[in-house]
Amino acid sequence: MKRFFKAVLIILAMLLLLAAVAVSSFPRYAESFFTIRAVELTGEIDHISSVHFRRALGNTTNGTFFNINLDAIREAALRAPWVKSVNVRRVWPDKINIEIKEYKALALWEDGRLVSVDGELFAANPEEVDNPMALPEFFGPSEMVQEVTRRYKRFNKMLQVVMPKARVTEVSVNDRNSWALAIASDKIPPTRIELGVEHEDWTLEDRFGVVIVQYPDIVKLMKGAPSSIDARYELAFSATLPEKSLRIYRSQAGRRQAAESIAEANRQSSAR
Repeated sequence: MKRFFKAVLIILAMLLLLAAVAVSSFPRYAESFFTIRAVELTGEIDHISSVHFRRALGNTTNGTFFNINLDAIREAALRAPWVKSVNVRRVWPDKINIEIKEYKALALWEDGRLVSVDGELFAANPEEVDNPMALPEFFGPSEMVQEVTRRYKRFNKMLQVVMPKARVTEVSVNDRNSWALAIASDKIPPTRIELGVEHEDWTLEDRFGVVIVQYPDIVKLMKGAPSSIDARYELAFSATLPEKSLRIYRSQAGRRQAAESIAEANRQSSAR
């Protein structure tokens, strides 16, 4: 009987020892099982470089399913190029899903940043745009970016109605709130149009509308596309001669000045 109880005690002791070992090793096993092993990117990722994105995340994805800091991941992801917004969630048992919404590039700002279709400035490589050469350029104080974007859309829409193949290639506004833009197409060389300061009874759109409606008549009258247009006058505008004509007149003026200089030198010589 004593041997029986002794055997039972030995068995219980062994069971308790095994239980203690199991309990002490369980946290390490659980941590290993739930350690984040994969980061999945979904959503709009056309311009997202996985290398640059993971570099931006750094060590924020180190942890387990239970203790991973989603807010830290979200903040790090927003610092990656092209990322406008993100939604971060856990995926059982060892994965993180990051759903991305990208900025949509509309234009190039003067300092090298891009402008989104919503009028937001963001840092990204312009060469990664689908057609970087087609990006219009915006110039002005950074706090004016939304207004410049809004004006660009209106100007471009007006231009498309009158000249479907032309586009606005540049919009600028200076510190005095004076506006200018440029248009171009396969048949129209880059042409700068000065619009000046807006007035309630003679808006920028009014001035631009007069120019683009009368543009074909200007070309006929001047026998070529004007080099620039000044539309700062009410119900009127001025146009610079086509570049070809300017070269001819400059050349003629140069020859005339040279001839007059020689004639004057001869008169002075004769007088002596």
